[in-house]
Amino acid sequence: MRLSKKMVLAVLCLVILPLVLLTVSWILLSGGGAAAAAGTVRLLLGLSVLALLLGALLLLRWQANHFSKPFKQLQEAAGLIRDGNLDFELSADADDEFSQLFDSFEEMRLRLKNNAEERLRYEQDNKVLISNISHDLKTPITAIKGYVEGLRDGVASTEEKRAKYLSTIYSKADDMDKLVDQLSFYSLVDSDRIPYHFTRLSARAYFSDCRWDFKEELDAQEFETDYENLVPEEVEMVVDPEQLRRVISNVISNSVKYRDRSKEKSRISFRIRQAGKKILAEIEDNGVGIAPEELPRVFDRFYRSDASRSAVTGGNGIGLSIVKKIMEDHGGRALLKSEPGRGSCMTLELPVYEESAHEQDIDRRR
Repeated sequence: MRLSKKMVLAVLCLVILPLVLLTVSWILLSGGGAAAAAGTVRLLLGLSVLALLLGALLLLRWQANHFSKPFKQLQEAAGLIRDGNLDFELSADADDEFSQLFDSFEEMRLRLKNNAEERLRYEQDNKVLISNISHDLKTPITAIKGYVEGLRDGVASTEEKRAKYLSTIYSKADDMDKLVDQLSFYSLVDSDRIPYHFTRLSARAYFSDCRWDFKEELDAQEFETDYENLVPEEVEMVVDPEQLRRVISNVISNSVKYRDRSKEKSRISFRIRQAGKKILAEIEDNGVGIAPEELPRVFDRFYRSDASRSAVTGGNGIGLSIVKKIMEDHGGRALLKSEPGRGSCMTLELPVYEESAHEQDIDRRR
């Protein structure tokens, strides 16, 4: 513990100075001539008493400052926290036993501040989510009501019109079903409780199956599709097939949602290849694209680019955040390149499965 100047002076007055004076008095008395030295001894004893009193006074002052000031600081800090003010800093003036208490109190303040800021962000995110959901639900509901009224009022007078109306109603209802499913899944993402069931499988076969799973949907949306799979048959990966399919579905949904209708044909290209110990699944479209300044934020929760805000379909801003989370949980990552007016390319990176020495030994024994 580092001693203050007042503490050093108090020790000097209480111990060292009286000891020196008493020693000198003893030397004078033992050296003979007691009568001659009596006056000097009395003076020295008086000075000793005065030094003791001064030392005691200094010690009391030091204790008062040493204990009362830190307690007063802690009391003021506790009052600020009680009033909800966490924007202050508590630091000890000296490196003593109170410094650890101040450090603990400051750590508590920072944790409370972080928790308060996190709670505020969570509340703001919920407000944004509710606003986006309201918009996303209102659009298909309005369309469904309009087509139902058309059917009820006899506007769809021919079988062809009725079939078209019913097809549109089904499509809008399907959009709402997907939105509800996405929101339900987002609650699992938010609480970090995504149910994963990882399995080892062929990368080439898996992405080929995914291509056929989504081809019918893309054909219905009048998209041209290109597919190229250069991954060797023997290359494997460990993934959750359902959750990885959700990632691909979200990426394709974005491409469909933000297609550039000014172009004669909308296109999505799938390219699957191996790069070292990584499997790269590239999904490229010729949609409206995203501005360069917006790219760093597209994976943030509830973030919507200008393109999504201006699109008729809106967008709740959670699709790509789900993509990012699932890819990271698979030990991979999602990368997006985009250029306004030319389209976007999402690259899904997944690690190639490598058999461990233990597994190789088991295979040999079989």
